[in-house]
Amino acid sequence: MTMPGGNSSDRKWNVIYVRARHEKTVRGNLTKSGIETFLPMRKELHQWSDRKKWVEVPLFSSYVFVNIAMNERNLVYLTDGFIRFVSSNGKPSVVPQWQIDSVRKIVELFPDRLDTVDNDCVGMEGHIVSGPLAGLKGEIVQVMNEKYFVIRIEGLEKALAVKVPVSEFRVAMSNRAADNSEFSAASI
Repeated sequence: MTMPGGNSSDRKWNVIYVRARHEKTVRGNLTKSGIETFLPMRKELHQWSDRKKWVEVPLFSSYVFVNIAMNERNLVYLTDGFIRFVSSNGKPSVVPQWQIDSVRKIVELFPDRLDTVDNDCVGMEGHIVSGPLAGLKGEIVQVMNEKYFVIRIEGLEKALAVKVPVSEFRVAMSNRAADNSEFSAASI
């Protein structure tokens, strides 16, 4: 299906920064305008004085992903709650399709077991070899004595983190080894 403003090959995933607590409203308004959006959500357990309840909250507060052609930017600019396009070196940040697909899969499978971490967490690169996330590329990092599989999100200073058994992750031995698809068990 072709959206207004161009064919699907002209479209790129951009990140927009929106007013705090307006992510769902902006997503809804953009969708009504014919713009494809992605707002990853996670489940959090909130506690009130009389009860506990699982609620869905945006995974990346104040950010919404939009799949647009350049001539559709004005529709985004005119959306209530929009603040700015996230950019790098003066150009809108573009998120590769494989990262959007990876985030979708992780959010779908583990909405209550994921978190975001600052992008400056450096880890060992590799990929997941088994389980429901098999084939995803990313890194492994340790945060507060817990090991997480991390996918850095292009254009954001954040990364998506999900707990994955270390046995399901293989570390690339080196850039040369990774090019030859030689992986060994993670030794972390």
